[in-house]
Amino acid sequence: MKPGKFFLLFLLLLFITSCAFLIKPAETDKEKLLYTHLKFWENIRIDGIIEANYKNFVFRKNITIKKNSTAFRIDIYDSGIFGMQSTPFISAYYDSVLTIRTPDQQTKQQIKPEGKEEIDLSIFFQISDLFAMKDEIIKHQKLNLNDVTIIFSDDMKINNIHSNTSSTKITFNYLQDLNSITFQKEEKEIIKIQIDKITHPNEEINRLK
Repeated sequence: MKPGKFFLLFLLLLFITSCAFLIKPAETDKEKLLYTHLKFWENIRIDGIIEANYKNFVFRKNITIKKNSTAFRIDIYDSGIFGMQSTPFISAYYDSVLTIRTPDQQTKQQIKPEGKEEIDLSIFFQISDLFAMKDEIIKHQKLNLNDVTIIFSDDMKINNIHSNTSSTKITFNYLQDLNSITFQKEEKEIIKIQIDKITHPNEEINRLK
């Protein structure tokens, strides 16, 4: 074989083997990014501001969201003078049944889902389990699960969750970290949570009394 042809063959083989080795690290990096992001949701506390505008119900208040592997709780607060002596305005707790207490209720109210008009809240307890479907997520950057579709970004973060049976959609907005969460219904933004602080405490979440 002439030296020129041998050199061209060598370059071709080098290019092919380099591509083969480059594919694996890229996939491995996406696996690591996905694993890290899903772990992010295991135990989490979000503090921020909620803005809601739905059927003439408008408010802007402080909010705390707590979630672990078995339950999550949302507390929306009325602030006292100069932000002191905050008192609960609305509280919601979910494990398998959604329990809500509002200002005009002396006792809590349990709400059982009666259909598939909204996103099933249990999806948030399954986030950590999504890693078992990592190959499909990495390949398509989306996953269909329990009547919802979960869309992932290029860096394997959950971009949005939308219902396949209704017009409900939850969007997660990032700057570098999670910056805000918006809820849409019929393509209208009805709730926006602006995030001030995220922590990851491993603690029990108290039921509503």
